[in-house]
Amino acid sequence: MPEPRGRTDKGRANRVRLDVPVQLWEHGASYTGLAKNIGPGGIFVATVRSLGVGDRVIVILNVKGDAGPIEALAEVRWCRPFVELNDQPAGVGLRFIDTPLRAAVLANELRRSSPNGAA
Repeated sequence: MPEPRGRTDKGRANRVRLDVPVQLWEHGASYTGLAKNIGPGGIFVATVRSLGVGDRVIVILNVKGDAGPIEALAEVRWCRPFVELNDQPAGVGLRFIDTPLRAAVLANELRRSSPNGAA
């Protein structure tokens, strides 16, 4: 039987669950959301704001105890619309494009220190 090619975890490896308010900037407009999980390669932001796959946004996180806000350029990889009677939150899966070192280190530290472990 052939081995599966590519990633089979769909980017979920080494993710940390969290509930951190974030701002998304796109084309000069600001939107709010709630970061639900983060990893070195991306972040899921729960939001009812509809964004298009391929759109680029700036994600700004304010994490307690961190020196200042963390900004990262990200690309929308997928969207989940709000669906009534569905437990899944509406939101967007974002892939970091230009991840500042501090954001990558923060994601790694959150993963290692989280009592929940990887999400």
